[in-house]
Amino acid sequence: MRELSCFGDSSVGIAAAAAALDRSLQAATTTVYGASLHSGKELLIRVTWTRSAAGATGLAVAFDDALSPSSRCAHHVLHKKRGSRSLATAAGTVVGVHWDTAEATYASDSSPEPTGDYYLAVVADAELALLLGEGDAARDLSRRFGDDGGALGGAVVLSRREQLRGAATAHTTRCRFREGGAEHEVAVHATRGGGGGEGEVRVSIDGKRVAEVRRVGWGFRGNRAAVLADGEVVDVMWDVHDWWFGRGGGGAGAGAQFMVRARAEKEGRLWMADQPPARGGFFLHVQCYRR
Repeated sequence: MRELSCFGDSSVGIAAAAAALDRSLQAATTTVYGASLHSGKELLIRVTWTRSAAGATGLAVAFDDALSPSSRCAHHVLHKKRGSRSLATAAGTVVGVHWDTAEATYASDSSPEPTGDYYLAVVADAELALLLGEGDAARDLSRRFGDDGGALGGAVVLSRREQLRGAATAHTTRCRFREGGAEHEVAVHATRGGGGGEGEVRVSIDGKRVAEVRRVGWGFRGNRAAVLADGEVVDVMWDVHDWWFGRGGGGAGAGAQFMVRARAEKEGRLWMADQPPARGGFFLHVQCYRR
């Protein structure tokens, strides 16, 4: 996939974050994890799962040291279904990647991210930094490196981007806006009506509509603040300009973008589209493309 930067999704506005889904792909998910090592290093780990239009799945990883980020960060595509690879960050952190997706199971035939019978482990400077998956092999890796960090090998989720291509511009996902917080269901939807500015854009969290526009021709871009039932404050943003006004009235390259971001502690104002968000809040970015 084309990217503006290795870890840019958590620090850019709507316009800058519009990296398009590769036309060969049906769907892709990218999650950025942060791992704090005993040495004091802060490692950023980016994991991308993909599914092609033909149904083939793929996996890629990228790494960078959070305290000394580098624009030279590169993605490493893991072509085989299982294996191990040694890499190094631009700042010199030695990273080992171990994975096995040969027998992975998925929630659906269109989902790019496995839900069972797989593992992905990242070892940084001989310390388990991230562990995804389940099964005996994953547990053996955890015991081998003496991990006591619990889920994810002690790493935390910083941001997530989900991209999909389909006939309908609608998607539902689940996420936690805070580490250890409640899981929430986020649903996004955009429809085109008749002539003029008719149509509808809406974003719902846990079944409650937190943003809604009924004349998309006039409200194709905007933002709202919402307070969830558990007291979490999130900023909701959307940009469906290219999807609404794109070639052919929303062709294959015209994506609808939705972003939901948890406010950082003590952050008191809405994150505007042309301003970088403060660090600390989880960031969800959903992009929907027509076939």
